[in-house]
Amino acid sequence: MMDVSSESNEVLADNGRGLDAEFRVDPSTFNVAVEDIDERTTKLVDVVAKSVIPELLAKFEDNFALPNPSTVHAGEAEILRLAAIILGPDDVETVTYLESLRERGLSLDVLHQDLLEPTARHLGDLWDQDHLDFLDVTIGVARLQRMVHYFARLDQIPPYDEMRRVLVVQTPGELHSFGITVIRRFLTAGGWNVRTDAHMSAEQIEEAVANEWFGVAGFSLAGETHIEQLADVIAHVRKASRNPNIGIMVGGPAFVANPNLVGQVGADGMATNGPTAVILAKKLLASSLVPSI
Repeated sequence: MMDVSSESNEVLADNGRGLDAEFRVDPSTFNVAVEDIDERTTKLVDVVAKSVIPELLAKFEDNFALPNPSTVHAGEAEILRLAAIILGPDDVETVTYLESLRERGLSLDVLHQDLLEPTARHLGDLWDQDHLDFLDVTIGVARLQRMVHYFARLDQIPPYDEMRRVLVVQTPGELHSFGITVIRRFLTAGGWNVRTDAHMSAEQIEEAVANEWFGVAGFSLAGETHIEQLADVIAHVRKASRNPNIGIMVGGPAFVANPNLVGQVGADGMATNGPTAVILAKKLLASSLVPSI
């Protein structure tokens, strides 16, 4: 009868030398009589689990490593691709595409920051350049909103739609109100209950959030002259608000020129145009309702 144990030892030893001089299995491990099939199988499994697999993982760590969500980002190609999809006829393809990005390791925060909001901004730019009409942009933004809804699992919150209430005002002392007019138009088209007032005082703003429940408050600022006043208003809004988790978004030329001002005034995010305001508002509301987002 052929000595299978001896032959197996030689094959394993040769294979070890063939793969790598440092990667070899001790042949004595398989010194088991041929008739002891069960015992030989047990030893083989044990060696593979304790020696072979750890060696492979150590030598090919980069090949087996899972993507780190903090290092996976979406770029211009993904933004243009998503914009083309949401402007197309197949809404289902949007979910499929974003799911594929999630499988690549794109976290939900990165999905918003690198893809949904930039895509909304891109749609707003196309509208500004007259490449898209208001209806096209509105449909596209509505689809992006559904993606926020889908990934934040907002369907698990029954009264969610009733919470889409937003206060949009310009910073007290500011004279330019055109920006909030555009923002209101997009937010209303996006299904939000919008309250706007171009010339509310700091006291009136504080009173408004104390008397009415708002999911989000938005402030417009043209220049840095009133930056300290805005920071003070936002701090008072957070303290007085009937919604303790109210989201604060800001926009306007001052923040476009210096995005660092967003954190300086105590806001949660910046909207550069109407479409991004819609997506950011929904993100902020979702974040306050679903902490895991």
